[in-house]
Amino acid sequence: MTTAATTFVTWFASRLKKSGLQRAFGVPGGGTSLDLLEALSEQGVETVITAREDAAVIMAGVSGILSDSPGVAFTTKGPGLASATNGLASAALDRMPALLISEAFSEDELKFLSHQVFSHADLVEPLLKEGEGDALAADQVGVENWLERNARAPAVMFPTSKELNQSVSARVDPAAKSELVVPDIDQAVKLVGEAKHPVVIVGLEAARSAVSTDLRAFVDKLGGPVLCTYMAKGCIADDDPHFAGIFTGGAIEQACMNAADLIVLVGLDPVELIRKPWGYAAPVLDLCERVYDPHYLTPAARIVAPLMASLKALGDKIETSSWNQKDIAVLRTGFLQGMAEGGAAGLSSASVVKAIRDAFPDRPRLSVDAGAHMFSACAFWPTSEPRDLLISNGLATMGFAVPAAIAAALHDPSRGAIAITGDGGLLMCLGELKTAAETGTNITIIVFNDGRLSLIDIKREDRQMPDLGLSWTPPDFAAIASGFGFSAWQVNDADELPEILVAAAGSSGPRLVDIRIDDTGYRDQMRALRG
Repeated sequence: MTTAATTFVTWFASRLKKSGLQRAFGVPGGGTSLDLLEALSEQGVETVITAREDAAVIMAGVSGILSDSPGVAFTTKGPGLASATNGLASAALDRMPALLISEAFSEDELKFLSHQVFSHADLVEPLLKEGEGDALAADQVGVENWLERNARAPAVMFPTSKELNQSVSARVDPAAKSELVVPDIDQAVKLVGEAKHPVVIVGLEAARSAVSTDLRAFVDKLGGPVLCTYMAKGCIADDDPHFAGIFTGGAIEQACMNAADLIVLVGLDPVELIRKPWGYAAPVLDLCERVYDPHYLTPAARIVAPLMASLKALGDKIETSSWNQKDIAVLRTGFLQGMAEGGAAGLSSASVVKAIRDAFPDRPRLSVDAGAHMFSACAFWPTSEPRDLLISNGLATMGFAVPAAIAAALHDPSRGAIAITGDGGLLMCLGELKTAAETGTNITIIVFNDGRLSLIDIKREDRQMPDLGLSWTPPDFAAIASGFGFSAWQVNDADELPEILVAAAGSSGPRLVDIRIDDTGYRDQMRALRG
């Protein structure tokens, strides 16, 4: 490695440490990534060797969110970068600040090599564009610019042993945003003043502890019902009298939305909404930090400014709405009853999540995978702060929950984390059991094991299509986890569930509970939620 490259990597590791980096995640190659690991070690930054590169980027992104600083992942060139792309897509669409550092081929190597060679920059550039990210120049200026922005978006850097100052791709400009400190709120005040029954929808831009105080003061002043997206759950606590449920753009929130004469969006990123057109007639006031194009709607008014400034300025000038607490309570009860549909069986997803809630009163942070189980997990797991629940709802990728929980538990070991995943999702990242075991992570993985891709199979059945091989013999995940050194249990009967969950909650280190879930209620639940 050249002196210039060595100097840069040493500076880079030092700068990452200065930014607050505590650990980096990845699978190294034999080139610059090893130099990076050595430099990070010298700075006291822990490196976690993962089983897969996509999981490493997810861990880095979650670590970045929870520490409010960029997370770092590393990989080798060629197959390493290719394997990382699903994690990079998650970082892009779930708006996570993950910096992926990939080895690259030097210009001299590209004069004769074809082995493992493809355009690394062309592979990642569309993902960065979707996430408003960057392909960084491997130099101090490029790194400083990205770190100073504290971006809620990913970046990729390709340091080589040669042209360290060469950018691999043109920077993708972020969507329009404002740095207004005191926003113009006159039109917004007028809209709120004319509304008797406004409804607030909170989205992932607001899922930051820095926004919580102003958001909750605004909600208390307005006095109306609040719906949170999956990724914003906890911004308004579940036990707050204004909380009325989850917003996805589906069916279950219609009772609340149809009662609205004004819809106030607070940090709603449309990347979270399901694939249905906007179906509500009430005018919309959009408080956001970025303008997203495309969007589901055209608002009557939009304030593009830091949410803290918008909420405080608006909250100081509005009056309390005509909502009463009893009506909001009816809406909240209706949401919970709808989410419990089809959940009477002892090992239904709703019953199991409620049992997990009861067995873990200290409330570890919860991560949730994509799949039918996420409906119950998001509805019935209590949250009180932003990011108490971690979920991929921009990309909605399977294989998210376990790496996210590992990162969350490493970030806050005393609190720990629970990963709720399906058998399909766990199979996609099974190697990360090794990562959890090697790090001794305070994590409980709870597998909703029904032996099929439930959501997809339900859609197949609804289309009256023949069996297409979407089910399988449920694996014995407890035996597999035991082989990695986990404490592990298998649940086949509802009567044994509470005792096993209590045992898992009282244990330490990595543990896994394999629950043979009853999936018969998923169809009713999905229809209640999405229509």
